[in-house]
Amino acid sequence: KEQSSKLAAGIPAHAVVKTLSVSLKKIEYEFWEERFSFNTVSMFMLALVVGVIGGAYGIGGGSIIAPFCVAVFHLPVYTIAGAALMGTFITSVAGALFFSVIPATHGVSAMPDWSLGILFGIGGFAGMYIGARLQKFVPQRFIKLTLGLIIIFLSISYISQFFL
Repeated sequence: KEQSSKLAAGIPAHAVVKTLSVSLKKIEYEFWEERFSFNTVSMFMLALVVGVIGGAYGIGGGSIIAPFCVAVFHLPVYTIAGAALMGTFITSVAGALFFSVIPATHGVSAMPDWSLGILFGIGGFAGMYIGARLQKFVPQRFIKLTLGLIIIFLSISYISQFFL
């Protein structure tokens, strides 16, 4: 009976994130009786830089923030996945709205392709839902390895495009 109440990653099915303290210097939370914290200013600066990059290239910030949170802030994937997904959703909606308003104020055509955006959104939403469900059953080590390999592949691809 005890085994069935735990997921494959060893996390209890009833586990929830509890916020312990929030200040301008640090945010501390607890998950599965383990405490995690991060510097608020550092996280804000990371989000600002990612927002600028994401806005310029039209990419979801969660794909950049999540690996940084894991590698630099040493936060576990299973506690940041939901926040990264929500942040990506909010910034994507805001980005689409800003790109819709920019042409009206500066006379420059920068309108989003709504059909393509809706298709990306539907696919992304379905993938987000499936990924959030599946990540509970996949070991964190495998997730880190997979993300690392994807980042290496994309880095090599970008660098080779620059020089070729």
